[in-house]
Amino acid sequence: MSIVTVTIPEPPDGTDAQGHWRKVVTGINPAQRGGHAVLGDFVRPGERMTVPLGTLVLVVDKTVRENTSGMRLGRGRFVRCATVRILKARTRGLAEIWSRDYENDWIYPSTIKRLMALLRKQQERFARNPERAERDRQDAHERNVRRTTAERNARQKVREQTARQEQRHADKELRERNALVAKQSLAARRKAAREKAAMEKKALARAAAAERKAARREATAAQRLAAAAAHRDATQARRHAEYAYEEFWHAAEAARVQGLETVERVTVRLAHRILARGVRLLFLEHLDSLSDGTTTVRWTTEAVTTHADAQTARDAYRYHTPSAPRPRPADTPERPSTAAANARFWRAAEAARTRSAEPAAGPAVRRAARNLGRGGRLHLLEHTGIDGTLWTTEEVTTHTDPQTALDSYRRHTRPAGKPGPGRTRKQRPGPAEHESTSSQGAEAADPESSADKPLIPAQARASSVRI
Repeated sequence: MSIVTVTIPEPPDGTDAQGHWRKVVTGINPAQRGGHAVLGDFVRPGERMTVPLGTLVLVVDKTVRENTSGMRLGRGRFVRCATVRILKARTRGLAEIWSRDYENDWIYPSTIKRLMALLRKQQERFARNPERAERDRQDAHERNVRRTTAERNARQKVREQTARQEQRHADKELRERNALVAKQSLAARRKAAREKAAMEKKALARAAAAERKAARREATAAQRLAAAAAHRDATQARRHAEYAYEEFWHAAEAARVQGLETVERVTVRLAHRILARGVRLLFLEHLDSLSDGTTTVRWTTEAVTTHADAQTARDAYRYHTPSAPRPRPADTPERPSTAAANARFWRAAEAARTRSAEPAAGPAVRRAARNLGRGGRLHLLEHTGIDGTLWTTEEVTTHTDPQTALDSYRRHTRPAGKPGPGRTRKQRPGPAEHESTSSQGAEAADPESSADKPLIPAQARASSVRI
């Protein structure tokens, strides 16, 4: 038999730092259970020690894992497990001869039985040559004592060296403090002079920085003004290009449908508002089917006035004066209107288009019509419905593009009529106000009404008209 120097293994990563322990096994106490039954000396992980060949070392590492078996046996969500290994001292160090993983953190009887069997074999080998075994134990103990003493002496020497260094450092600090006190008056005067010079230098630097900041601010303002002007010019150029593109489509569509007759007209009311008592302004979109089988879109604004009797309607038709839209402010460009307002209007118009049509007041018969100039016409209509006969006058204005129609609808004012000769009338609203939203009857009464100016077709309006 002989002795060997071994190193106690360190616990693996992920184990509980407070739950691992190592012990050099010397015997088993049958009266105890678990780890208390193992007799021997505890050793620290990483410690080097000298032991006889065949010495057994019990290594226990504990970990915490999630409980996968549920709440069985009163366990919580997390349980502590133990990995038990038995190491044997050999010529090349400690070798693992037995290991087991347990679901609890205490030593099972199987480990005790295994240790008892290994200890019996070890005692049998020691019994063959007890003198040599005792000599090896004594030699190992002496070496461990010498190693422990040497380590203790080394630690004591390190402590003494540290104490001497600390004393030297304290002496050095004392000398430096005494020198600082000796030179305090001179240093104070020098410090005052330096502070005064530094203050003057900072004042000069602040003045120079203020001048540079003002210059940068002026340069930045000039750059922003130049950028804003460039952006404004680019936006204006883009808008002019868009207007030219739209006018090109208007001219192309007008040339295409020139001379074609309107076969059928479908009218959708995009918006309406009340101008005065009994007077309503309509913004209509017409989808006209032409004689060549194609379609085109036209927009009109109609000022509809409902009259109580036929005589009042005839007088209003006879003495009607065309209404003019309100002039734009001098600083407002002619086109286009505000983009956000246009977008809101067309969204509302599209929603009105998808709603079901309102019931008509009855078939309308055009009794008279005359031109007002600048694309405007005045119609005298007679409506026959379930409530009787109603008379209305409509001032219809046809526009060349949807933007012009939208601007006219927004700035339209109440039409002013002249009173008839020798007649003073007070306009009264009828039992219900009606308006004509179906233009097929009007087309049947007067086929010339389809001579409105053609505009962009419905399929091209979404891609070419921007408002």
